[in-house]
Amino acid sequence: MKKYLNLLLLLCLVFIVAWTLYHQLSDFAQLKNTDGVLTDMRPLVIWDIRLPRILLAVLTGASLALAGNAMQAVFQNPLASPGLLGSANGATTASVFLLYYFSLPASLLLLGGVLGALASFTLVYFIAHKQGATVMILSGVAVNMLLGSAIALLLSNAESPWALAELYRWLQGSLVWAKMDTLLLSLPILLLGGLCLFQQRRYIDVLTFGEETAATMGINPKRSFFITALGVALLVGATIPQTGTIGFIGLIAPHFARMLLKKRPSQLYVSSALIGALLLLIADLSVQYLPLFSHIYIGTLTAIIGAPVLIWVLLTQQRRLARD
Repeated sequence: MKKYLNLLLLLCLVFIVAWTLYHQLSDFAQLKNTDGVLTDMRPLVIWDIRLPRILLAVLTGASLALAGNAMQAVFQNPLASPGLLGSANGATTASVFLLYYFSLPASLLLLGGVLGALASFTLVYFIAHKQGATVMILSGVAVNMLLGSAIALLLSNAESPWALAELYRWLQGSLVWAKMDTLLLSLPILLLGGLCLFQQRRYIDVLTFGEETAATMGINPKRSFFITALGVALLVGATIPQTGTIGFIGLIAPHFARMLLKKRPSQLYVSSALIGALLLLIADLSVQYLPLFSHIYIGTLTAIIGAPVLIWVLLTQQRRLARD
């Protein structure tokens, strides 16, 4: 079963994507356009509405899961999140600033979010790169609190109630802003972030034995940490401007991968990515098609479901360790 887990996850993902693309598609076969002429709207629905949203869900879920798996492996902490070193709040702060004070296209908003993520990560790294992991985490917490205050300040100074409402909706997370051109622009950034993690896959495996052991095996821990954290910042920075804040996917997906496979951290990347993509896609479908969640934004839904699931996972692992 474990041997074919990734294949099963991939097949499930393909099935859900195909179902989402063609679900009730016949309803759009004969609709009136703006001129009142009956037109086949199915190509428009598939290529301009459904496909960008599906791809955004898959890429965002996979990216957050990859980033979460990397952070949990680097810090040897199951509670480490993709935004632990400030990249998520950096991207959010930059996006909120650009959304409210400037009328920018989505492409520039994306680049602004990436730069915000990189800037906040660089600040944390500059503060604590000569210290240990504990100081790095504390620096990340401090910078995250500072950026959270900056977001609150930006929102409190918003003069337009309509703009403020729109910003609050964006902060709750959603995939309704998916656009194919923005996705294509973010793809090279996501690939570069994934490449950084892939290049340092041996580093996160050796870290299970400690940094000193890693140094004796020809690995430069500081350089490897920087490249890994840089990859995380790129993954987070390229997704948040497109979706807003979506939490818990980066925490839960690596946990499920570890529970199912029990392998080295580098061997969990593919499984974590597939699980993250599935979780976010299913959450988005729930928001779209289930009446119970029809008025809930996807970021709120992942938090409502993710928090109890995370507590259950941690309690299960704690009981398992107690038995061992």
